[in-house]
Amino acid sequence: MDAESADLVVGLRAMTRADLRDMLRWRHEPHVARWFPNAEAATLETIEARYGPRIDGEVPTRMFVVEANGRSVGLLQDYRISDHPEFAVLTPEPDAIGVDYLVGEVAWLHRGVGTRMLRRWFDVAHAGYPDATTYFAAPDHRNVVSRRLLLRVGFTEGIWFDEPQPDGGVATMVGHSIAVASVLG
Repeated sequence: MDAESADLVVGLRAMTRADLRDMLRWRHEPHVARWFPNAEAATLETIEARYGPRIDGEVPTRMFVVEANGRSVGLLQDYRISDHPEFAVLTPEPDAIGVDYLVGEVAWLHRGVGTRMLRRWFDVAHAGYPDATTYFAAPDHRNVVSRRLLLRVGFTEGIWFDEPQPDGGVATMVGHSIAVASVLG
């Protein structure tokens, strides 16, 4: 870690609709777009339609903005997997708390944001889901950067499974789990 990243402060804050323009911009960044089918077709209207109900609390998914040294640099969402039956049947642990994330700002890649983001999220997730025993993430099998990040913060790689995509394709995902008790205290 270089001296610059030693001073890095990463936090999470609740996402608002005002953050959706940043989300749209991040979704179009090449390092992010490759993991979203039809990313080039995303518009502010499609982003609002998909994520607005989550922000408004109408869908049981919590949305957060990742901040690095006070700047919005990415997003994180979490949810009880069993609240989303279409995903619960795909995962080995439907009662786990799922987490998805991205660092959208290119200037903040490879600077320790991801590691600090997930470590901060452990506390946020425990506060929001105090009865949870397992956290679960499932990046695309080709997303080696994300898979390494999960291993670095203590997740264990597990089952590989196919997930239907909105464009009609299928993505092979790699499940990663971590026992909540291992990250508390």
